[in-house]
Amino acid sequence: MYRMNHHNINFLILSFFLCSVIILLSSCTQNKIINEDKFVKIYADLVIQQDTLNNLNVKNDSLKSVVFKRYNTTKEDYKKTIEYYNQDPAKWEKFFSKVTAYLESLKKKNAK
Repeated sequence: MYRMNHHNINFLILSFFLCSVIILLSSCTQNKIINEDKFVKIYADLVIQQDTLNNLNVKNDSLKSVVFKRYNTTKEDYKKTIEYYNQDPAKWEKFFSKVTAYLESLKKKNAK
């Protein structure tokens, strides 16, 4: 019969702890797909900002970072979401319909 001694128990505890930390850290750094409603707003804001600031000497990356910060998201999450939508053209169609409707609602709201 195998007996657990003090060193074996310490090794098991340390191994469990290290595995837990690795899993926790890897889950924190994974990029997330942005939910559709939030993504519609982000995308629309980027379109509006780009059109508004088109003639100014503002870099596109700095513009994007402001929008990402406003919506508490990252460039990596945005890229991951683009990749997700690229897998299915029907998703893009639905998405662009929502963006168009959102932009139209903003246009009506600002016209008042």
